[in-house]
Amino acid sequence: MDRREFLKSGLLGLALSQAPTLLWRTAAAAPLGEKILVVVQLSGGNDQLNTLIPHRQELYYRLRPRLAVPTREVLDLDGRLGLHPALKPLAPLYEAGRLALIPQVGYPNPSRSHFVSMDIWHTADPERRAHTGWLGRVLDGEQDPLCETHLGTSTPLALTGSQAVAPSVASLEGFELRIQGPLRSLWEEGLSRPRQGEAEAVRQAFLRLKASLAQVGRARGVKNRVGYPSHPFGQALADVARMIAAELPTRVFYVSLGSFDTHADQPNRHEDLLGVLAQGLAAFHQEMRLLGRERDVLVLGFSEFGRRVAENASYGTDHGKAGLMFALGPVRGGILGPEPNLEDLDEGDLKFQTDFRSVYAAALRFLGVDPSAILPGAPAPFPLV
Repeated sequence: MDRREFLKSGLLGLALSQAPTLLWRTAAAAPLGEKILVVVQLSGGNDQLNTLIPHRQELYYRLRPRLAVPTREVLDLDGRLGLHPALKPLAPLYEAGRLALIPQVGYPNPSRSHFVSMDIWHTADPERRAHTGWLGRVLDGEQDPLCETHLGTSTPLALTGSQAVAPSVASLEGFELRIQGPLRSLWEEGLSRPRQGEAEAVRQAFLRLKASLAQVGRARGVKNRVGYPSHPFGQALADVARMIAAELPTRVFYVSLGSFDTHADQPNRHEDLLGVLAQGLAAFHQEMRLLGRERDVLVLGFSEFGRRVAENASYGTDHGKAGLMFALGPVRGGILGPEPNLEDLDEGDLKFQTDFRSVYAAALRFLGVDPSAILPGAPAPFPLV
């Protein structure tokens, strides 16, 4: 190999090391009617009882003398349960049948450890034998992979397969390949020349990368039609909406909001987080409606566990077990589960009534994926959509 060939090969390696993580294979843009899943992770353990509030139960107020949301402030839903007032932007969606609330979701033999429980939710394996994520297994199993994107800085386990890893995009504006000056010309020239063996495989990978970056570039040219909260979570949802509007091939998006680990000073922190969540989701749903995609896009939210029923001495709540999931979009709206029984607890925690894997199975079926191939041994799909 002469000096010029060596330089070109080195530039390819340099570019690869500096490129953002991106799917190496491109696909046709997802047309109208293609189903899209947006997963929202509430990191840290969201408190179900102060999100979906049993405001008619005297025991709720007795066990939480300082933290309980006053009845007069609760957004009543059915005479028994109601939303935290910070979730007011979601109330019209609930009334329209676009919001589903699934209380007491969990798994057998629950763990109060952030690490263990999040690992279980990401792999969808309560036995902790799986090493791949539930959505990563979808990516592995497709002939033309289901394109998945994480809006954030580090791809979560849920999107990690044995053969492929979904990309992480911190922001659309910063998502580009940066090669300066003459190095760019050499890189382009190197891509234009067919090679042999491994060098040709590298060249083809970069051609796919270049095509994918061009697709993302289209999304950068799309403007949001509604306003989003000036918070990283709100901006992530805004980017998801732009990518959908640009008809990128992504079928699964993943965003996170945290931290819901409210051991101390819970009321203000929880109110702020729920406010950001509600404002972001309401804006996103409005934009999907304006795009004509409200029946194509399912938003599914979870947290690794709930909080303990009784408040602690630090004006907060400690790690619990069962918690709340929600779904927004083309769903069977309403409260899809029983009111919590505060007289019958699991070591001071809410008992789980719905296995989270059944909700995952419903989301997979919405996407047109066979749940049994991705979630072996899981319960039947939850009647969500």
